[in-house]
Amino acid sequence: MKLKIDDLKDKVTKYLVGSGFTEQDASTFTELVIEQELVGNQFSAVGELPGKHPRLMENAGNSKEEVVVTKPAMRLVKGNGRLAPLITADYLEDVITKSKEQGIYALGIYDSTYNDFFDVFCRRVAAQDCIAIIVENGGPQGVTPFGGKTDVTGTNPIAYGIPTNKYPIVFDAATAMHAYGRIRQAKESGEQLPDNAYVDKQGNVTTDPNVAYAVLPFGGFKGFGINLLIDVLSGSLVRGKSGLDQPLDSQRYIGTLIIVIDPAAFGDIADFKTSTTKLAEDILAVEPIDPSQPVRVPGYRGAKRREDFLGSGTIEIEDDGWKNFEDALTKMGEKK
Repeated sequence: MKLKIDDLKDKVTKYLVGSGFTEQDASTFTELVIEQELVGNQFSAVGELPGKHPRLMENAGNSKEEVVVTKPAMRLVKGNGRLAPLITADYLEDVITKSKEQGIYALGIYDSTYNDFFDVFCRRVAAQDCIAIIVENGGPQGVTPFGGKTDVTGTNPIAYGIPTNKYPIVFDAATAMHAYGRIRQAKESGEQLPDNAYVDKQGNVTTDPNVAYAVLPFGGFKGFGINLLIDVLSGSLVRGKSGLDQPLDSQRYIGTLIIVIDPAAFGDIADFKTSTTKLAEDILAVEPIDPSQPVRVPGYRGAKRREDFLGSGTIEIEDDGWKNFEDALTKMGEKK
C-alpha cells in the first residue's frame, strides 16, 4: 500500500490519541513509528500497532517517570509504567549532550514496558556523530540456554549505531536465532518456521508455529553468552528482573540500558568517520559467495530506503500490515 507520509502520520496520530495518548505523546510515538517504517523492519511498525493496542491502552495514561539515580556519566529512570519508547525519546537528546561533556553516558530504564525502535534511536545518535549501544532483556523468557530444553532468558535485543561520512552503520537484532514474534507471524500467514531455531514444550526442535514454545539462542554457546550478558545489563543492573524472576503477566520488570559514546573524546571526529567510512567501503567491496546476495553493511539498505521515501514524499506499507491497521481504525471509530 502506497500513501503520502503526511497522511500516514495523521492516521497514526489519530489512532494513538484514540488509544488514550496525550497529544504530545501521540506526536512523539508517531514520529518513531514513521521513522521505523521508513527504514523498514521484519515487522511493520504500523501493522503492529493493533497487536500492541492492549499495552498502549494500559500504559498510555498520565503515568510519569522519575529519575532515581543521577551521576556525572549515568542516569537511572523508574518508568512507573510509562512506555519505554517515550521515555527513551524524551531523554535521548540530553543523553547525547551529556556524552559530549563526559565522553560516555549511560541511561537505564526500569519499571516500564518493552522498548522498541532501537534502530531509530541508534540513527538519531549516529546523526550527532556519536556511537549508540542499546540492549533490553526483552521477554519474559522465550529463549533456551545453550543445550537446554526450557526457556530462561528473553530474546534480548542489541542494537548499535556508528557514524560514517555516508550512511550510519546500524545493527538491531535479537540474540536468539529469530524473533519470538515470528511464531505469531507464521501462524497468521500459515507458513512454517525456519529450521533449527524453535523448540516445543518438550524441547524438540520444530518448524510448526502451532507447537513452537521457545527460541534457540543464536550462535550456539557463544551467542547464548551474549544473550546472558544482555539479560544482566538490562535486568539486574538497572533494577529490572532477570531470567525466571520476570513474571509472565507483566512487562514492568523488563529493563533497557542505553550507552552513548562520543568518539571526539578519543580523538579527531573527522579521522574517526574517515576510518569507519573506509571500513564500510571495504566490506561492500568484498566479492560475494553468491552473486545474487551482495555483501551488505548493516543499516545501509534501510538508510537508502528512507532516503528514497523522503525524496518522493510517499511510503509503502506491506498490505497485510496496512489492513490490520485500517481495520483497527475502523473498529475504533465504531466504538465512539
